Amino acid sequence: MSTTVHYFGKIKSSEAVRELQEEFREIAQVSGWAHEMVDHVFTQEGELPATRLTLRGIRITLNKTTSPLQLTFDKDGYLSHIYYEKAPADLMNPQNKATRQVLHQVHTSTAARAGDAATHMTVVKLLDYLKKRYVPNLEVIDNTGYWYSRDESVLAPKKLELAKK
Repeated sequence: MSTTVHYFGKIKSSEAVRELQEEFREIAQVSGWAHEMVDHVFTQEGELPATRLTLRGIRITLNKTTSPLQLTFDKDGYLSHIYYEKAPADLMNPQNKATRQVLHQVHTSTAARAGDAATHMTVVKLLDYLKKRYVPNLEVIDNTGYWYSRDESVLAPKKLELAKK
């Protein structure tokens, strides 16, 4: 089981992305977290005209049981994640046996192992700082409710009990 935190918003200015990258890189280095600077243009070709999606920011991995905290922004400054997926077979040209990949752009989210309260609280603290400094309109959906309540008891593992007959 895992808990998920989804986050949405737009950075205050395109110039702030570089500053965010540097500041969160320093935070990651001091904290001993793996990180990856992101500055990439994705291209998609096919029957439709080629599209270009950009992604700039930083990905921070707090530990091995948590998906990366993606502080990455599209060309319009919105928090975003872009990934490739193989095209469904019915979209493929039967004469062309090559596998085609389709780009998808989705909102950002981070998942942590359930019961890892410390990591969950760290993600929320980082998002608090992101909102204060770079993304004033940040919206967060936290399936535990911790973002809203800041009640640590909601992060405690739930004990399952067998029903008595």
